Amino acid sequence: METTISPNSPHLPIKGDLARTLALVACMAAIAGAALWQATMGFRVISTEEGRRLAIAEAPLALPRVDLALPGGAAVPLPALLANDRRPAIVTFFYARCSAVCSVQGTELQQMQREILARGLQHKLRLLTISFDPRDSLDDLAHYASRMRAEAAVWQFASVPDAGQRLDLLEQVGIIVLPAELGEFQHNAAFHIVRPDGRLAQVIDYEQPEIALAAALELAR
Repeated sequence: METTISPNSPHLPIKGDLARTLALVACMAAIAGAALWQATMGFRVISTEEGRRLAIAEAPLALPRVDLALPGGAAVPLPALLANDRRPAIVTFFYARCSAVCSVQGTELQQMQREILARGLQHKLRLLTISFDPRDSLDDLAHYASRMRAEAAVWQFASVPDAGQRLDLLEQVGIIVLPAELGEFQHNAAFHIVRPDGRLAQVIDYEQPEIALAAALELAR
């Protein structure tokens, strides 16, 4: 006996459903591709940190007006601190209790300070290290500066007492700070080259202090 299968049988592929599925897959692929294009800035970068550095290099970023507290001094707005003596700055972010990447970066800054003083460049550029840890008091920063043998004319330490301003600064610059065990933090680290007008012009890996120093000197010229 011949068996007739109805067109509505579930055993037969339904062309309409297949077409809709393929269209949905194509749409999802297009959306994913567009998101990847945007996230990688046109496939030019492969990480968020690379994207941050490329964006700043292409369009220098105006730093927000946040009030910095410095050991032994009054609160000073960040742009004013940078603009007062017209020196470009190499800015870093840290917390005084850090025993990992901050220590490495601090050692590089020590060597950078020695190089600046040895070459008589202290009137041409400056170092500024800003704490993002609300637990860091001005006494903590002064103690850390003493331990690092920081020369105040070259290398200053500061905190941002206002929590809202601190978060705004970190967000705009692109500093990611995540709580970790034992009161520590995980965070990205780099040398931030800032023009005298308060615009962040370049971000350089913390393992490349020579390049950071050369970039700051180029701005000084």
